[in-house]
Amino acid sequence: MKTLWALVASTLLACGEPVPPRSVLELDARQPTEDSADRWAFRDGVVLSGLVVPSQAIVPGASVSVAFDASAPGDFEISLSPPRAAAREVALGGPAAPPPAVPVDARTRSVRVQGEGHLEVEIPLAAPWHPRTAVVTVRRIRGTRTSPVSQGPRRRDGVGVLAILDVAPTPTKVTAAHGTPSVDGTPQEPLWTSAMRSPLVDSLAGEPSRLGATREDAPDWGPTQVAFAWDESHLYVGAWLPDHDLRGTYTERDDPIWKQEVFELFVFGDERRADYLELQVSPRGVQFDARFERYRKGDEAWNGSFIAPVAIRGTLEAPGDRDEGWTTEFAVPWSDICDHTEVECPVAAGMTLRVNAFRLERPRKGPTVGLALSPTRVPDFHAPENSAVLELLP
Repeated sequence: MKTLWALVASTLLACGEPVPPRSVLELDARQPTEDSADRWAFRDGVVLSGLVVPSQAIVPGASVSVAFDASAPGDFEISLSPPRAAAREVALGGPAAPPPAVPVDARTRSVRVQGEGHLEVEIPLAAPWHPRTAVVTVRRIRGTRTSPVSQGPRRRDGVGVLAILDVAPTPTKVTAAHGTPSVDGTPQEPLWTSAMRSPLVDSLAGEPSRLGATREDAPDWGPTQVAFAWDESHLYVGAWLPDHDLRGTYTERDDPIWKQEVFELFVFGDERRADYLELQVSPRGVQFDARFERYRKGDEAWNGSFIAPVAIRGTLEAPGDRDEGWTTEFAVPWSDICDHTEVECPVAAGMTLRVNAFRLERPRKGPTVGLALSPTRVPDFHAPENSAVLELLP
């Protein structure tokens, strides 16, 4: 557990957006000796102390035990949140205005406990979970209102910050449904409807992406998503890629389409930086493929047997209109995968392999957006250490 004032503030701000610590934690200058990193006093006089949380890194999907002592009866809500969500604040109406409500992050999990004395709760940590830490917070609930923390580590809105816990790095886990799609670029058939769909997130930190949020003019498009399927001859990938400005000027196979907008699949086999495939397609349907025997050392002129038809809903290279997006389906022969990775053929249900899917979106204005199925944690798509674990289902 990390409980020093400076460590609480610095860890909350480690998401890469520096903010003065007072905007996250409000100190009471009138009673500086009462502000302790292991004591939380609410405005109505109730005090929490004796906090006990795990000292080892916690695991996504597992339950986390939190215990503390309450000086009087109360109704407490304990939450586990990503650091960016836990530290988020919104300025509205000037410095004297009350803090506005902030939407709850979908990854946040909360448990309520009532009573006094020694209290314990078990809170599940969401999975997948890509931030390196999780923040434990507390709210004291009184009917339809809350009593804010006035002394101790807290946010400006009075939510108490109990601890910041390390999270064990865990790759995204996905499954591939068994079946054979038509592979025409439009993943709409029942196999894809039943397959596990996974959103692509920020390729470095794993934060949810606003790219492709549902719009009023395209209500059937959600975030960028991928799904997997397989049969005895191929690995299949379906991708849904919302995009209001479809772009792509390259026309020949193995053109450097990664310099524009592209969907990419890396098949690593295992987590070593060796023996892997890189397969790409652009909104125009141009394909690129390469095999690598060592990290970034391989044959970019190699042409595999994968196919990747594309379907677009809009017009390419027409900046004056508003497009909806594009979809694609990959069909990658297991023979290509087994020849150039550590995957062994014939494949069978229950087998796992390491893969990652990426999207590069290059707006006409603003920075490039990189999304990943499982964030690499380093600025390099060729890094397999945190690539997704794909399981072939029966």
